[in-house]
Amino acid sequence: MILNVLKIFQIIFVFSIFGQFKAQIKINWQLDSQKKNANITLYNESKENIIIPIDTTSLQPYYTDNYNIIKDEWIDQYPFFGLTINIYDNFEQKNVETYLHSELDLSDFKKIKIKNDSVKKEFNLKKEKWGKKNNVPKSDVKINYYIMNNLLLLKPQEKIVFHVPFNLKNITNRDVGPLQGFYILDNEKENIGYLSISIDKEAYIKYLTKSQRQKLNRYKLFTGSIKSNKINILPTE
Repeated sequence: MILNVLKIFQIIFVFSIFGQFKAQIKINWQLDSQKKNANITLYNESKENIIIPIDTTSLQPYYTDNYNIIKDEWIDQYPFFGLTINIYDNFEQKNVETYLHSELDLSDFKKIKIKNDSVKKEFNLKKEKWGKKNNVPKSDVKINYYIMNNLLLLKPQEKIVFHVPFNLKNITNRDVGPLQGFYILDNEKENIGYLSISIDKEAYIKYLTKSQRQKLNRYKLFTGSIKSNKINILPTE
C-alpha cells in the first residue's frame, strides 16, 4: 500500500514539472544588416518560471528527426538543441533540401583535426568530472552534460536575447565535415525562413537524474514545439 502511494506521488511530481508552453514561449528573429548573424529573442509570456534547453552557439539544419535523441548516434560537437533553421520554398510549398557535406579544403584538414582533438580531450576531462560530481551513469554523461549546460531559465515576462552566426553554407558553424549542413537556394524562387524547436519530456526523464530534476522543481520544464516569425531569405553569394 505504502509503495503504491509513493509511486503515485512520484508520478505526480514528474508530470508536475513538465509543461506544454507552445503558446506562451515566443521566438522572434531577424538578420543583422550584413546578413551574417541571426538576432534571436526568446520571450516567456506566461506566469510560470520556465526552463528550456537551447544551444545558443549556433543553428542547425532541418532534418526529419531533429531533436530525436538517440544515445548511440550522439555526436559531441553537434548542436542537438540548436534552433532549427527551416528554409521553405514558397513556390514548391516544401522545405529546401539539406545537404550534409560542404567543400573541404584538404590543406586545412590536419590543422582542423589537431584543433578538434584538443577540444575533444578537454571535453572528455570535463565530462568525467561532471559524471562523478553529479552521479550520472557513464553511458548518459555526454547527453546529461549537454542538456544541463544548455538550459535557459526564464522568469514570467522575461526575455533572453542572443546572437548566432548565420551562414547557409555552414549552418552549424563548425570547422569541417558533415556536421556543418548547408542549403542551396534558387535565385528565382521566394524562400521563407523561420526557426523552430521541439522538446520531448523523454529528454529530461531519460537523461537527467532525479536529483537534478528536483533541483529544477521551481521551474516548469518546457515540452512541446515552437515556431518563430517568418522572414524572407535571399541566396548568398
